[in-house]
Amino acid sequence: MDKKEVRRQMLSMRRLVTPEEQQKASAIICARLWRRLEQYPSGVVLSYLAYGREVDLTLLHERLWQSGRQLAVPRTFGLVPGEMRASLYRKGDERIKVALGVYEPLGTPEVNPADIGVVLAPGVAFDVRLNRLGHGKGYYDRFLPKLSAGARVIGIAYKWQVLPELPVEQFDRPMDELVTD
Repeated sequence: MDKKEVRRQMLSMRRLVTPEEQQKASAIICARLWRRLEQYPSGVVLSYLAYGREVDLTLLHERLWQSGRQLAVPRTFGLVPGEMRASLYRKGDERIKVALGVYEPLGTPEVNPADIGVVLAPGVAFDVRLNRLGHGKGYYDRFLPKLSAGARVIGIAYKWQVLPELPVEQFDRPMDELVTD
């Protein structure tokens, strides 16, 4: 199958995830991520704000704020299509819904990609070789090369989103790790 067909099938499956299944899987993944992040104590954590039935990392965000660790999320609003930047995300920040249906913090400072220690990357699908298939807009493909050499990129997925193999292209960057439920 090509990327478009895999994406279509996996997004159809994700729409079938119930709120209860999302909540249970998200809690498991957040606990596992917290343990992983203890191994990478420096640098800003770039996470994401879930939309639809994506794995929701709100519980992890709460723990990061409580620990004093800096958290950032992607920002695309007001940028060239396909461009993504990292914006600081603090508890209580005002958020806006942007074109893709994703929420982003409003008016928060930008984070230098060199200051990011860990990226938590959502995806439509992953494979056992840690390749990631996103929504097809290239946001992460363009952003990840800006990170420092020591930054870790962790894919976030439900276990059913991990396939034996995905079609890949030369610009696709595999994840360093994958955390599932």
